[in-house]
Amino acid sequence: AGQYFEAHQITFGNLYSSSSERACDTLECVVPDQDYKRLKGLKEWHFGILEGESNDLLNSNYDVEDAFGDRLVVFDGESKEEVEARFIGTLTEIMRTTDSDTNLVVSHGTTLDVFLRKVIGDTAATQYFIGNCHILKFTYDNNVFQFIEKIDPENGDISKHEN
Repeated sequence: AGQYFEAHQITFGNLYSSSSERACDTLECVVPDQDYKRLKGLKEWHFGILEGESNDLLNSNYDVEDAFGDRLVVFDGESKEEVEARFIGTLTEIMRTTDSDTNLVVSHGTTLDVFLRKVIGDTAATQYFIGNCHILKFTYDNNVFQFIEKIDPENGDISKHEN
């Protein structure tokens, strides 16, 4: 991702990361030697007692259209609505208070999936696999996020979204 930003001469006015150490490590590799803000609102979906367990436990009876829904709540995890409210609230606050037109936010796949589903709908979002260091580009105007494209910097694949 860092090489992609450098090759395309993309710079950021403000940097934000999940409070997770691995997200901070990613940001520090992608954009070294720049200050950033760690925000708990950008953290990964909380899986409750299933944290750190095999994905097989998470994926059993998984409906791709549902994006986990409420099934983690019984394990003391977050519901989709809780993740959505936390993440979108944090992103909205970032955009309302930023002094830059271009910001970088480093978060996690399932959290980004919830956000993408909210912005473009569940069915459309299933067309986009979000892997490590994939870049999702959004605009924010008049309190509305709009999805532009997903970039896989490893192979140069760009998936533009038809709005």
